[in-house]
Amino acid sequence: MNHLRLKTSSFARLFLGYPSYWACQAGGWTGVWTITQVHLVTEPGHKYEAVSSLHSVCAFLSLAAFSHLYRIFIKMNNWRALGWRQLLPRSVAGAFVIAIAHALIVSLIFSGDLARISNREIMADAHVVLFALGNLMLISAWSAVYFGYHFQVDFQQMQVNQLRLQVALREAEHRALSAQVNPHFLFNSLNTVRALIDESPDKAREAVTQLARVFRASLNTSRKDLITLREEMETVHSYLSLERARFEDQLIIRDDIPDDVLESRLPPFLLQTLIENAIKYGVGNKPSSEISYGAHLDENGLNLRVTNPGRLIPSPQMAASPARNGTTGVGLENSRLRLQLLFGPRAFLHLTCLNDSLVQAEALIPQFKSAL
Repeated sequence: MNHLRLKTSSFARLFLGYPSYWACQAGGWTGVWTITQVHLVTEPGHKYEAVSSLHSVCAFLSLAAFSHLYRIFIKMNNWRALGWRQLLPRSVAGAFVIAIAHALIVSLIFSGDLARISNREIMADAHVVLFALGNLMLISAWSAVYFGYHFQVDFQQMQVNQLRLQVALREAEHRALSAQVNPHFLFNSLNTVRALIDESPDKAREAVTQLARVFRASLNTSRKDLITLREEMETVHSYLSLERARFEDQLIIRDDIPDDVLESRLPPFLLQTLIENAIKYGVGNKPSSEISYGAHLDENGLNLRVTNPGRLIPSPQMAASPARNGTTGVGLENSRLRLQLLFGPRAFLHLTCLNDSLVQAEALIPQFKSAL
């Protein structure tokens, strides 16, 4: 049934066209006929004759019918898919055939009265030639408008398709980067559990429980491009519970997340990755290490900051590639690339040295209703 409807719809589009097409046909040919009549009426010595005007109407209507048949022929032979070099000779030949055929048919139907359309005494053969030349100009103009319109539509569609392709590629790249976040996080978390197995089996079991809570909290967010900070904090709290089981009193956490920023949006695991990086490089053999994180909103968007003890020593690769903005590690690099894919240059993620013993990670996430 659907196949039959599709065939019927295609048939209607081929032979009947769209309402906009008929509006253009009616407006265009009526305009040309009107201009012709105004020219004849204003011509010096012209004498209006109803018969000649009637013949003129019939001639233009029949030429409009020929143009519609020409359109059907064009669509059936898929001329719109041709390039300019292939299309130009075909369209010129088509215009010649239509111009001559229409002039001959009209001359046979109207015979001697045809010459009175222009109110000139011209021999029949010469008049047919002039009539064919007029037809040639009109059909050529019709072809130029028709193909010009469709080339413009096809060009715009090509641009839309290119934009869609770019968006699809960006989305695919973003999905690939996002897919690396969970394995990366799982790898680090399992290392934490592994370290606890020898130290304290009870702590290891508790760490496994916390790890399960982390994945349960992230299950509903891992397939999203953006989540609320409130959702991200569920993952952060579960992750910090896991890390406290490992480091105990050695890890001190300070947070500053006001309630008015909890509905802000950010990529999943972004804040968790910053905190994970801070713990990885900030907690050493010291009796205690303080990790602080916070967020605030300004006119530019959501600002995240995570501070940890340590020093930032750029590697030779980082020095050779300033676009990395001082980020290190797979987690931070993926986070930076995800921000670029989602927001472009409006977002950033970089590390800075506050002093000789303190490093701060900063991220800016623009807050738009449609960020993608």
